[in-house]
Amino acid sequence: MSRYIFGGTTDTAAETATGARLPGATGTVWSSGAADAEQLLDLVDMNGNPLSMLTADQNGMVPAFYGPDGYAYVWADFGAGRYMMLPTDTIRRVQEHITGSDPHGDRNYSDGLFDQAVPKRGGSVSVDRGQAWLSVQVPAGNGDDQGAVLRLTDGGTEYTRLCNDGALVLDPVGPRTPLAVGASGDTPFLTCHRGRANASPDGAVFAVAADGSVTTTGTVQAANIGSARVFSGPTPPTDPQVGDVWVTYAE
Repeated sequence: MSRYIFGGTTDTAAETATGARLPGATGTVWSSGAADAEQLLDLVDMNGNPLSMLTADQNGMVPAFYGPDGYAYVWADFGAGRYMMLPTDTIRRVQEHITGSDPHGDRNYSDGLFDQAVPKRGGSVSVDRGQAWLSVQVPAGNGDDQGAVLRLTDGGTEYTRLCNDGALVLDPVGPRTPLAVGASGDTPFLTCHRGRANASPDGAVFAVAADGSVTTTGTVQAANIGSARVFSGPTPPTDPQVGDVWVTYAE
């Protein structure tokens, strides 16, 4: 904290109970007007010299002085009782406060928040392990297929969108590859589950591995396959049907 300036004005005089001036009188300074107040001895004059008491000038006026550090109010006693003295440098302090670079610390606080913000363009994000960079609260129930968490547009046409209901719509701008997925080793890079999505191929009804193999638990249908079923192994299918294909091989 800092020391406040007291005295040195026309309303700070050493006086008797009837208002008579007391030129050259000495007075004490206290922490309050209560009976158990503490006498304040850590006073400093305007030249930086220590004081323990106040001395009125030849006109009975109390010269300006610095009170103890942190005291915004003091009580002076020149024999007629204690009276409160208010700081006389309040206007100066207010002006310094107003013109200060960051008087409330809010600028530094805001700068700290801005440092954590992501700019509209050209920014990078560092996310701690196990943390999500962005979480979006979307409508509950049936969701919202009109709103979008992410929308790519040229200002007139909508292209790729991540809808509020969780659907991802891939519409490239121009003749571009709509979807390209990369993976290494035997890592599955596409799995479809009956129910909530899961990165694991366990329980998937359709899975594509990084080596190109495709696994499906249902019937594969295409224009050049029709309703044919394909089996392979050392034994024929237990319920053969017309159109089945069985590729036999020994164990």
